[in-house]
Parts: sequence; structure tokens; C-alpha cells
Amino acid sequence: MIGIIGAGNMGMAIASRIKDRVLLSDKNKRISDNVTVAKRSNIIILAVKPQDMAEVLKEIKPYVKEKLMISIAAGVTTSSIEKALGKVRVIRVMPNMPAMVGKGISAITRGRFSRPSDLKITFGIFLKVGDVVEVKESMMDAITAVSGSGPAYYFLFTHLLAKAGEASGLGKGLAIKLAKATFIGAAEIACHDDLSMEEFVKKVASKGGTTEAALKVFKSKKIEGIIKQAVKSALLKSSNITKGEMACRK
Repeated sequence: MIGIIGAGNMGMAIASRIKDRVLLSDKNKRISDNVTVAKRSNIIILAVKPQDMAEVLKEIKPYVKEKLMISIAAGVTTSSIEKALGKVRVIRVMPNMPAMVGKGISAITRGRFSRPSDLKITFGIFLKVGDVVEVKESMMDAITAVSGSGPAYYFLFTHLLAKAGEASGLGKGLAIKLAKATFIGAAEIACHDDLSMEEFVKKVASKGGTTEAALKVFKSKKIEGIIKQAVKSALLKSSNITKGEMACRK
């Protein structure tokens, strides 16, 4: 039995794609409570907000011995969960929003007491919602900033491109349809060709053409620096969540 504590978007996305029996709990919904899920499950996925983790771990601690704990909470380290629960088997995962449609990318790292078989089980679960990569835990804050937060960057850029289209005379509906389809199509090409992103840019941007004119504006406005700064800000926020969460444990 797989138990999921936290029935938000990600918890529900995982539940919808797991073929095994699943128990769900959420403090804001009339479904199973946390203790029931912890008692009846062999694998427990912690899909709660970082600020709620300490309370949840305290509540389920008496019922998780010998069980596999999988946390998808941003900024919550495997060591902090181990400290709260004892010598439990912990796997930490950073999935992202496209998991809701089976197109996610999840980064996975092992806790101190986890086994190779636990990693295999976790891979099996998250391959059902997209791709999976194993990483060192020290990389998790950067991964959170890139792929965890990344879908929002895509949505923002799509929105801004559509708005620019409207400002250029396109109807609102047509502008957003063009922006969405363009990015989806470009992503499909990128997934089916081994070219680097720089090479793809060159394929679209003919010398002296319209795309080159637009790219020159991006460069003059230092878009690369803006993106680096944004990702760095997200990384620092994730790091601060980790530090704050650990401080609460002292």
C-alpha cells in the first residue's frame, strides 16, 4: 500500500498515475487522516508544504518504523527527516508540475539509511509521472530553482510573448494560441534532436532576419543575466527554507 500525505496538485498527480492501491490524507479535505495513512501504508509519500513537515512527522512518528519515506517537500533534507523520525529509510524527490500530465522530471537522492531497493521503488513510482534522474542532495536547491520552479518561467514567458503579440495587432485568443503552440512545438523538436540549444537558435535565426533582430534586443537587455539572477534568487530561497527548517529542529 502506498500512502500519500498531502492531497495538493502534486500529491494528486502522483496518486492518479499509480496503479497500486493508494491512501490519501489532507488536512483540508474529508479523506483519510495522517495516522491512518501511516499505519496502513508500506510506502509513505510526504507531499506536504515545508512549513507543515515538522508537525506531520511528529504525528506519524510512532507508525513509520521499517517503512519507506519519500519526501517531495522543497528544502526539507533527508537528514532532518531522519533526525525527526529516527533511523528511517528516506528518499528525497524534487518533481515538477508537468508530472500532472505525465511529462515531469523528478530528481531523486537517497537518505543515509535507505537501500538500493528503495531507490528502485522510488524510480518506479516517479517514472509514472515523467523522467527521473538521481543526484547528490547538495544539488537539490539548484534543481528546485531550475526544474521545480521552471514551469512558472515558461508560463510567464508564454504570457509575455502573447501580450507582445497583442500589442502588435493580434487578437488576444490568437496571440496566446500562437505562443502556446510555438513553445510546445519547439520543445518537441528539442526532445527529438541532439542539437544543443545554441544550435537550435542558429537554425531559426537567419543572418539579417527577423529572429536575429529580436535576439539582439534580448542580448542588449541582458536577458541571460536576468535569468541567472532569477534562478539564483530561487536557489537562495530554497536554501533558506532548508536552513530555517533545520534551525527549527535544534
